[in-house]
Amino acid sequence: MDIKNEIKEAFSENRKIFAVLIIIFIINFILGIIFADDISSILMPVLKEAMLEGNVTSIDAVNIMVHNETSALITLFASIFFALYAFLAISINGFVIGFMAGHTIKSTYDLIMYMALIVPHGILEIPAFFCSCTSGILLFLFIFRVLKDKIQKNTFSEAYTNNKKTLKHVVILFTIAVVLFAVAALIEGFITPQLGNIVSQQMGGPALF
Repeated sequence: MDIKNEIKEAFSENRKIFAVLIIIFIINFILGIIFADDISSILMPVLKEAMLEGNVTSIDAVNIMVHNETSALITLFASIFFALYAFLAISINGFVIGFMAGHTIKSTYDLIMYMALIVPHGILEIPAFFCSCTSGILLFLFIFRVLKDKIQKNTFSEAYTNNKKTLKHVVILFTIAVVLFAVAALIEGFITPQLGNIVSQQMGGPALF
């Protein structure tokens, strides 16, 4: 088995799903920016509590990794219900990231800090979300197609054979998501805090972590 070609096929044959998810993400990202000031008083306390803002112990690679991988598993299996969870997850993540951008970026300092704290791990974490959500949608499609084939008088063995490529793509894309989430967690836990401190102090601000 040529793993490189298998990965290429998984992305190529499911590019329409990726395209839809990217559009949904971008729309919600823009909405997050637009409504940032309006909902800041409601959403910021929730996010601060979730992230334990200002607490060094919250920047822990293992905890972040466990959280990310757990989210990926939940997205995968919860999406068997008509793939709704996958679309909800990508929408929420797009909106929250957009909200953080709209709420945070008020000056050049804020813009640079936002980039320093989000981009290093975000360039891996965001694609991981897309792979995770796509694998969840494909798992739903696999189950749906197998049941459809069974209703059409095929045996389960025949139904599985007809749709095993979809299941293979589920495994490939989910595995990629797991790897990307793991590397992103290491970056967020060990590199992002140090980079944030360096950038802040270079710009005359305090150490952040």
